[in-house]
Amino acid sequence: MHTPDFDVVVVGLGAMGAATLYQLAKRGVRVAGIDRFAPPHDLGSSHGDTRITRQAVGEGAAYVPLAIRSQQIWRELEAELDVQLFEQCGVLVMTASTDPQRPAEARDFTDNSIELARRYGIEHQELDAAEIRRRFPQFAPLDDSARGYFEPGGGFVRPERCIDAQLTRARQLGATLITGQTVLELDAQDDGVHIISDGSRLFARQVIVSAGMWSAQLLGAPFDSLLQVCRQQLYWFRLDEPERYPARSPSFILHSADDVDACYGFPPIPGEGSVKIATEQYSASSQPGSLDRQPSSADAQ
Repeated sequence: MHTPDFDVVVVGLGAMGAATLYQLAKRGVRVAGIDRFAPPHDLGSSHGDTRITRQAVGEGAAYVPLAIRSQQIWRELEAELDVQLFEQCGVLVMTASTDPQRPAEARDFTDNSIELARRYGIEHQELDAAEIRRRFPQFAPLDDSARGYFEPGGGFVRPERCIDAQLTRARQLGATLITGQTVLELDAQDDGVHIISDGSRLFARQVIVSAGMWSAQLLGAPFDSLLQVCRQQLYWFRLDEPERYPARSPSFILHSADDVDACYGFPPIPGEGSVKIATEQYSASSQPGSLDRQPSSADAQ
């Protein structure tokens, strides 16, 4: 029987992989992480300067305990490494307008967030349109029927700093980091898994794949038909009226009444003079090897 090099190998060291590597190392597991690049980098889904964090995750109750724990971890890492990871400026979730004909039992994303906050005892405030306008003048154009949920404990994290911090702590705790190597094949045997890359061959009792957009091609069937890569476009809008954004403006999520259209954004980062706003799309897919990362003139429209 071949003796494993590691108990676990983590393939991909972005947001999920870095967190996994750190937590395993913290538990004393013999663990290695491998990545085709040198995280943090700008070629995956975890780059940039801001990502929203909140505890009442309207997408589903299963995420709430994870979100609550993640904010504790950010504070622990900040104390250990003397680095700023979590900006607690609050998160404002809004429904832009409410259909007067909607059934009483109907719930949208804002309702889901409120219900989860109540269930888990998360500090929050429920706002009507007038209160949103008074406290957050940047959203003054909202319809009179708009509704809001404000979570003061939310805000945004710095994703690249978070990855770097977790990889740093993982290394300090004994984890092995292998960068600049692409995993080509995972060969599962009865006693473990061979991880074959273009620079080495490892053997581990278990492997955890967190390869992001490269997961489908690495894992093969059935994942190559279940997973797709969707390019997301982000936009920065120059502030012509910066006074509309008071100090400690929150991150925000804005939904339409039917939850079909949505956007999210962040408060102005000091020195940028702009706000970052984005939507999500899952209709047009791409391939990681041929993904066009340059914004086009059509994107600017």
